[in-house]
Amino acid sequence: MPEGPRDLILTDGDLPAMFRSADRASLGGQTDTLRWSALQLALLIVGAVLGAFDFTTEGGLNLSSLMAACALAVSLVPGLWLTLRNPQRGWYQGRAAAESIRTLSWKYAVRAEPFAGTEAAAEERLLQDMAAIRQDLLDVGWSDGSGGPDEITEKMRRVRGRPLAARHRVYIEGRLDVEHDWYARKAARFSRVAHRWAAVTFVATVAGLGGGFLKGFGVVDYDGLGSASAIAAAGTAWLQLKQYRPLAAAYALTARELLQVKAGLVDFSGSEAEWARRCSEAEDAISREHTMWLARREAA
Repeated sequence: MPEGPRDLILTDGDLPAMFRSADRASLGGQTDTLRWSALQLALLIVGAVLGAFDFTTEGGLNLSSLMAACALAVSLVPGLWLTLRNPQRGWYQGRAAAESIRTLSWKYAVRAEPFAGTEAAAEERLLQDMAAIRQDLLDVGWSDGSGGPDEITEKMRRVRGRPLAARHRVYIEGRLDVEHDWYARKAARFSRVAHRWAAVTFVATVAGLGGGFLKGFGVVDYDGLGSASAIAAAGTAWLQLKQYRPLAAAYALTARELLQVKAGLVDFSGSEAEWARRCSEAEDAISREHTMWLARREAA
């Protein structure tokens, strides 16, 4: 049976081993960052909640204050771990490396600039660019990928060897459509999550204000103002770490740009030279978002 365009779409498994190495490093750094940050924030909240109680023994020992102090002391552990290990760096650099390699791989496979020349020249340029990424991003902790000719997978070569019409359809369906759907879906999800966390911080702030007034007028004995403030602060810190709002806006913009790029390429019928230029411009639109993402993360 003849090989159809969908059979030629490059999945993550069809990309160079260096891509998977960078992707694993990024996911590992992200998991460590979020897990230890969540633990630190949770312990700070627990400390604030416990500190608002007044459990005192007959001997005058304030158990609630001691437990609150213990929670705050333990919260220093994830804070120190994050400072010393800095998993965010591996997260950011790993993602930058993975997406750069993905872009290079697609450019090579569909014969976009600067890979529109001979096979030897295109292969040499691809391996040089990948070696430069490996050299520039040493903190990724590369665990796989030799950086040699075997990085160019068999499917990448198969796509490259197909006629322009086949490469055109593969690129539209396997790259532009997939990227647009991913960005549109993520933009909608991040927008929803941002609103939920904003609601949490708002409710916590209002509850803290109410508790403060009730405590002030002697209606309740529990000092909930500090607890509510800690919850609101933790919610704000989590929003800052995940950057839901800016990412939702950036991803929505990228999704719209990809629709425009697709509209300009979907009925393409030009020459190989024009295809190489137009396809390279399309990849630049995709990689621009990754560059901005990295800049936002490092500035945060």
